[in-house]
Amino acid sequence: MTFSLRASSFIRHSAFVIRHSAALLFLSLSTPILHAAASPAFVDLRTVMRLAGANNYEIQLARAKHDEAIAESKQAWQRFWPTLSLGAGYRGHEGRLQDIVGNVYNVNKQQYTVGSTVLIDWSPGDIYYAALAAKQRALAAEHLAEKARIDIVTQSVERYYDLLAAEAMLTIIEDDLQLTEDYGKQLDGAVTAGTAFRADLLRVKSKISRAKLTIRQGEELRDLAVARLAEILRLTPDAMLRPAKADLVPVRMMSGKGVATMISLAQQNRPEIHAAQAIHNSMDAEKDRTRVAPLIPSVQAGYTAGGIGGGPNVGNRWGNFGSQQDYYLGLGWKIGPGGLFDRQRQKVADAREESASLQTSQVKAAVGREVVEAATRAQSANDQIKINDEAVEAAEEMTKLAKERQASQVGVVLEYLLAREELTRARQSRVMAVTDFNKAQHALKRAVGK
Repeated sequence: MTFSLRASSFIRHSAFVIRHSAALLFLSLSTPILHAAASPAFVDLRTVMRLAGANNYEIQLARAKHDEAIAESKQAWQRFWPTLSLGAGYRGHEGRLQDIVGNVYNVNKQQYTVGSTVLIDWSPGDIYYAALAAKQRALAAEHLAEKARIDIVTQSVERYYDLLAAEAMLTIIEDDLQLTEDYGKQLDGAVTAGTAFRADLLRVKSKISRAKLTIRQGEELRDLAVARLAEILRLTPDAMLRPAKADLVPVRMMSGKGVATMISLAQQNRPEIHAAQAIHNSMDAEKDRTRVAPLIPSVQAGYTAGGIGGGPNVGNRWGNFGSQQDYYLGLGWKIGPGGLFDRQRQKVADAREESASLQTSQVKAAVGREVVEAATRAQSANDQIKINDEAVEAAEEMTKLAKERQASQVGVVLEYLLAREELTRARQSRVMAVTDFNKAQHALKRAVGK
């Protein structure tokens, strides 16, 4: 694509800004709003990608869910630990009491205890499989957090390219307006000298008005693109961002790989697939929990060590204190709901495991479709770039010939204006083709899982 003098100057300025992008960006973000309005911040693609993965709400939410899943997994494994309790107590009695033989008589006594108790109430099978399921859920949350990060970065890249395209379109129209205004001035002199028709001058002025209207519409689209980019980067809504024009070149990321190879890579790398597989493994552990865990006996054990004292409450005396120990151990099986022969619980686990398996297959199919779609769009956009290059070259030559014919009084003004319009459309079409190609390349990279 051939750039005008103004566009070339814009590129040189953008290249300078790119070398200082980080410092300039953060300096502008720390500047008051009124100052930011006077000096827009120039950002490049790398800066946008870095900011997108830093503080986005969706990413933070996904990471919070991941932290929650990790805490639940640790809590599930901690159920293997016994509990320890410390305590002291006092107990008194006054009035009638029946002894072990059956005699009833008046008793006035007291008792006080001090000690610690270690309790174990294990269902090893249930605890083990529940912990395995929680671990897989934590792994799934980790992959989903990575997916959220990749999705946000991809959306940021797309919005950046939208802003870049809007800025490039605006530059093309501004260049066309400047050339048309210069041509209008020359034609105005020719009309004054009587060598040109006033109708041709009015036609040029009409084109100038349309160009100004298009510029204003382009400014609106650019500002809207800035707002959308600032939103996803968590910048102030009124931030004035300008893209680096040097990024408006075709970027090839996945060249040399066939669709089948990319689908295979996607099946290996995509975090959605890993998350779905982790959920499937979690449901598989829950399935084993309903069948295997009830066969493993529960363990109840306890040990209490301390001291006990007391006796007849005569004269409110304290004493007769000595050590004591209690311990017990037991095994048991639960029969019924939540234990052996709980068929409904097993059916629920089977259904959930099957559902997770189907969802995994569904995710894999969707990933394959995304790879094919991204590859198709990338190839189509690449072909369109080549076609647009030919169109721009032909339009430039057509404009040059029309200008020469007009100068020699052979052609008409309308022919030149139509040639200029065709050149402008060809340049704009190429901008959109490059934008679509770069978007497709990033989408393809995301689809492959890189």
